[in-house]
Amino acid sequence: MNGHLVRRRAMALGLVAGCVGLALAATAAPSARAESTLQRIKDQGYIRMGFANEDPFSSATPEGELAGVDVDILNHILADMGVEEIDGGVTTFGGLLPGLVGKRFDLVSSAIYIKPERCAQVAFAEPLYIQGDAIVVAAGNPKKIHSYSDVAADPTIRIGYPTGGTGPSDNAKAMGVREDQLLDFPGSPTGFAAIKDGRIDGYATVAMNVEMQLREMKDPGLERADPFEQPVADGKIRYGVTSFAVRLEDKDLLDEINKHLLAFRSTPEYLAILEKYGLTEADLPPEGMTTAKICAG
Repeated sequence: MNGHLVRRRAMALGLVAGCVGLALAATAAPSARAESTLQRIKDQGYIRMGFANEDPFSSATPEGELAGVDVDILNHILADMGVEEIDGGVTTFGGLLPGLVGKRFDLVSSAIYIKPERCAQVAFAEPLYIQGDAIVVAAGNPKKIHSYSDVAADPTIRIGYPTGGTGPSDNAKAMGVREDQLLDFPGSPTGFAAIKDGRIDGYATVAMNVEMQLREMKDPGLERADPFEQPVADGKIRYGVTSFAVRLEDKDLLDEINKHLLAFRSTPEYLAILEKYGLTEADLPPEGMTTAKICAG
């Protein structure tokens, strides 16, 4: 981050574990005249961002400040747009898109995968980065889970995934995992607790999330399944492509974000942000990858 952008405190619209101290976000009073979301954002000097409090993507620090790779990228883009602040509203992952469509947020960001079915509901900016999957298991990996195929081969294995996070569940099902082997959880803390309670044998989510959270927790009862084989379909590795989302009708806001995102994405500063959070140049969107192509299926 280039340091000249003030970040507002993260405000809670839907309180989740770990964020009880955050206050309800205040919304701007309706304007007497019709104006676009982009114009309102520029006039008021801040954007209302919904996030799922998932470190290291978009989260709130104990002091109530916003942090994460998505936040740092968005801060830079907003600075180029002349917008000074982010007003963060925390919710569950599954509440992000409904909250955006319901106009509680102007933009949502928590490593959301661009998927054709989501493209029918919201408008995604161009890709930010790509993500592989990982599975957290009990220490010693008692079920010897090293791929989704291992899960599919043993009908007694049950794995969790984040509610609304269709990437891991879709990947698992593509490799033969049955619906009754999958259980969704509001977020990683509840999924990790379910492993320790013996309700599930593993919790699948994006690799960067797993790595950062396990490092932070230092829980000897949990570990990352290593090695873990990424799912492959039609000869191609299945990975998630993430971006910001805005409402379908906010085309001018989307165009403005894309203009600054694409200019920034090719700079060393952009790569430095990714590397700060454990990503590398290999996690940049491949040349020719566009949101339009992903949405087309």
